[in-house]
Amino acid sequence: MQDQQERLRIRDVFREEWLSIFRDRRFMAILLITPIVYTILFGFLYSHQRITEMPVTVYDGDNSQLSRQIIQAFDATDSFAVTLQATNQEDAVRQVETGEAKVGIVIPDNFTTRLKHGENPPVLTLIDGSNMMYSNSASRIANQVISSVSAGVSINSMKQKGMNADQAASTLSTIPFRSRVLFNPVYDYKLFMPLGVISAALQQCLLLGIALSCTRDKEAGTWGRFGVWKNTPWRLAIAKLAPYYAAGAFNVLTVFSISALCFDIPFRGQVLPLIMVSLAFNFALCGLGFLFSLFSKTRVDATQTLMLIAVPSFMLSGYTWPLEAMPGFLRGLAEILPLTYYLDAVRNITLKGLDISYVFKDTIALGVIGCVSLLVSFAIYPLFFRQHQTVGQQADVPTQESFTFKG
Repeated sequence: MQDQQERLRIRDVFREEWLSIFRDRRFMAILLITPIVYTILFGFLYSHQRITEMPVTVYDGDNSQLSRQIIQAFDATDSFAVTLQATNQEDAVRQVETGEAKVGIVIPDNFTTRLKHGENPPVLTLIDGSNMMYSNSASRIANQVISSVSAGVSINSMKQKGMNADQAASTLSTIPFRSRVLFNPVYDYKLFMPLGVISAALQQCLLLGIALSCTRDKEAGTWGRFGVWKNTPWRLAIAKLAPYYAAGAFNVLTVFSISALCFDIPFRGQVLPLIMVSLAFNFALCGLGFLFSLFSKTRVDATQTLMLIAVPSFMLSGYTWPLEAMPGFLRGLAEILPLTYYLDAVRNITLKGLDISYVFKDTIALGVIGCVSLLVSFAIYPLFFRQHQTVGQQADVPTQESFTFKG
């Protein structure tokens, strides 16, 4: 034993580790190439540096030259895009609450006349606070727009009437500004970040469990027993995925109950829409996990593959950086990830309290992802079975003998 310790040298172990890294191409890619790829990916993700073209709804109760000037000033910025008209203030609030617009502008009735009479009717900006990326940016830029318009109006007034600054101020008061942040008025990160992290954890645990379930049979040499289902792979899918699907449903109910009851994270919606979209989310994850398990030969391979997916999925989901502000190719990638649709639905249900009609599209998208993943898995399953057929047949011989002996 002592002789072996004396012969063991640091440089030998060092060389052995380097050789093992370069022999395993997947591990080498994860260790050396993946950080570079993710750096480039996230660099493109935030390449716009700020959010642009936020959809805006407007209620113009004044319909005057000044009110139209205010609306044009909002639309002229690259941060806002006036896309909707509201019939009254309540309609503007509804459009922001339902996500049709991220920002609402409310110009009160008789706005210009009241300003000239010395009153201070404010321009109200409604902001969707369920996504703090929108609310932080929208509140700051809206204030800048109103301040710029107010300064411009004062200068024009002085030029037209030949007044000095004090006389102009008495003729047309500075335009007041007031913002109302919906759903998260105090910018509390507890109402924003935990829901995203919880959902990402649910995804990773379920994907990992499903992928390991199939690779476990490959490592144990029992993969060949599924040869009898070579032409009916849906049998294997049901047998393998059903337990994890049930476990995923249990996890959803548990973690959201704990977050609402123990940590005061709001749950303003109904339970049924959350259950419906969560079941669709689990279905999509089951399909993807089953597909990845076919490509993985060992549990280590499955873990490595899923790590490559889990790291960018949360960043690309639109939760920490809006989809509208992403480059086109990254937005396309985000739209095939289940977490993108699930986080959107969870935010709409828990923070906004929206009903089932507003998460229906997300549910359908998750169902499509699950169906496509399973159909691809069923199509390629025979190919992967042939690849492992030799190993499987060797493993089947003693298994069949043991069953015969017991019988």
